[in-house]
Amino acid sequence: MINLHYIRAAIEANTGIRLSLPEVRRYLLEEGLITKKQAEEDATVFTGYGELYGHEDFSTNKHDLDLEMGLPDHIIPGS
Repeated sequence: MINLHYIRAAIEANTGIRLSLPEVRRYLLEEGLITKKQAEEDATVFTGYGELYGHEDFSTNKHDLDLEMGLPDHIIPGS
């Protein structure tokens, strides 16, 4: 997958010209830096990582504290 956002940012940093993502893709194709197949495969514009990581579960489990358990009666030196 070609990251057109990074390429566009590099072009803008060096030229001061901000291109649209389709323009970046077209120029890369015209210069022979990508193939027509790559241009067609990467025709979708990046919209975020949600579609790649949407199945991940980042929830945390919060367990109730055991009120019977407390600090130890004796501290063992060196532990």
